[in-house]
Amino acid sequence: MCVGCSSTTPLPNTDIYIADLDRSSMKVSNVRNITQRTGYDNQPSFSHDGKGVYYVSDSTGVTDIYRYDLTSGAIRQVTETNEQEFSPTPMNDGKSLSVVRVGKPLADGDEYTESQQVWRYDLGGRPIAPILATRRVGYHCWIDEGLIALFIVGDEDKGLPHKLIAADLASRQTIQLASDIGRTLRVTSEGRLAFVDKSDSTRWKIATIAQGEDAPTPLVDLPTGSEDFCFLPDGKILSVSGSRLMFWKNGETATFIPFHTLTDLNGTLARITTNAEGTKIVFVVTGY
Repeated sequence: MCVGCSSTTPLPNTDIYIADLDRSSMKVSNVRNITQRTGYDNQPSFSHDGKGVYYVSDSTGVTDIYRYDLTSGAIRQVTETNEQEFSPTPMNDGKSLSVVRVGKPLADGDEYTESQQVWRYDLGGRPIAPILATRRVGYHCWIDEGLIALFIVGDEDKGLPHKLIAADLASRQTIQLASDIGRTLRVTSEGRLAFVDKSDSTRWKIATIAQGEDAPTPLVDLPTGSEDFCFLPDGKILSVSGSRLMFWKNGETATFIPFHTLTDLNGTLARITTNAEGTKIVFVVTGY
């Protein structure tokens, strides 16, 4: 979502694209715009069954969740609420979405940031309940069914950086894992939490950590200016830089290298993600 959103913060013009990916050759084909409109369309994620893409769209001044059907190309509005929803994430039960919901200020003078919580919604778009009482949530990621990672929005005026915490749903206990982090949270095939370490402002890097570890393990520097990445089933990590799609694999490449350039889109790529099989990628184009 927007870090530290308010109801008056204008959202940028963005579009969502989908493409086919041949993992063996890293060839990209069939690139197409699935939103094709003026306005904010962002934060895509594949549905639990892989047949659709959930995303956030703002056409009325309030963000709602939509779903694009990969077979028919049809778009369905999922939520229609007075609150703003961001970061739609399919849950493992196959029946729910976890969503960062931005409510109204809690009291006179309170920022909207203070109301940001992770909620459970059914697939029909009905809000069920907050998953946790924790507030100031910017982004989230499920480590497993009972453990969730949360990006907690910092407070620049107070000198407080964004921080990464893990919350256990059963015990309701939380533990801080890192600070000075970026927006992308992923889980590796080994079940480790991967995130963007921004502790060195000149070198953003992907790092991983698991509960019980004292410090993160750095993996690789990200392309300059990028804080978006995702994993392929074979261990490759995808990222973006300007109009280029990039990849890195431990033991094969020292740094991220480009494998496809999309100059004809006339914008900057962001928010890359893939389906479970690694055969389709979705990304956002902004700044066009």
